[in-house]
Amino acid sequence: MSAIVTRDQEIQGGLIAKQKMVTSLLGGDKAKSDKFIATAAKVATDSKLSGCNPHSIIDACITVAQLGLDLSPVLSHAYLVPFKGSIQLIVSARGYTALLARTGWKLKTYIVNEGDVFEYNINGFDETVRFVKDLDGGEGAFKYAVALAQSPDGALYVEVMNASQIEKHRLVSSNQNGKPSGVWAQWFDEMAIKTVAKKLVKKLPIGEEMAYAVDADDKTIETVEATPTQQPVDLNAMLQSAQPKEVKEPTLKYNLFEFFKSRGVKNDEIVEFLKWAKVYTDDEESIAKFLGDRAGSEALLETFYAEKVEVVADVQ
Repeated sequence: MSAIVTRDQEIQGGLIAKQKMVTSLLGGDKAKSDKFIATAAKVATDSKLSGCNPHSIIDACITVAQLGLDLSPVLSHAYLVPFKGSIQLIVSARGYTALLARTGWKLKTYIVNEGDVFEYNINGFDETVRFVKDLDGGEGAFKYAVALAQSPDGALYVEVMNASQIEKHRLVSSNQNGKPSGVWAQWFDEMAIKTVAKKLVKKLPIGEEMAYAVDADDKTIETVEATPTQQPVDLNAMLQSAQPKEVKEPTLKYNLFEFFKSRGVKNDEIVEFLKWAKVYTDDEESIAKFLGDRAGSEALLETFYAEKVEVVADVQ
């Protein structure tokens, strides 16, 4: 029992230590930050996550904060799912709905079962959907997962996935083999809805925030350790790409990028922080010193975000 308590305290302490960063990510709103940390601490110390790396859990919570979503079970914007000792972050259909709503978009999702009336017609650029739920015939077998998105100017976007398409997607997931297991076994309809919503969101003409959510969704959050090698990687080139290039052996520069990415630091903030902290990307000794002192690096990052919050407060 004492081991569990100690682990919970480690997670809670890790989240509290990142509160200044969370406050900055949430626009400098201290009250909102306090609520997020409290909710995250409760979710993160759930016994179902007891086999997961505490740092993976903390980093996943920070990713949720960067997206501006809520881990509260009531809102159900995102879930932390255990996978091979780490955390897999899952953004729900509600999470995508909340993200779209910020930009004036609307998202609606539903399941079509046997016995329901469903028609999807395409006439040139016009798409129409008709759905009548069979309320008296009982819950029939799954047929389709449907997502509708409406832009601020009224344009309609539709995505429909049948049972075989949903199953194909499920089997691609890193934590699924054979019959549905885990969240897919417990919440099949919810996962099917989230899957079709994500597929639709990928096609929408929306900005960077949604692209980041799609990228973070279903991704396993692993703690990156510094492993110096001699293969050259251009950090500045990486910062210009949404994804770091794959390398067989991570270099110091690559590990430096991953250090920031795993903590939800945006690309422009990475550049700003490196200048502020006087960490030079063309000096391996400078990078190694920064990565070698993980506690000191975390403290520097916290101070950096704290100063940003103070600047915002002064401006307001």
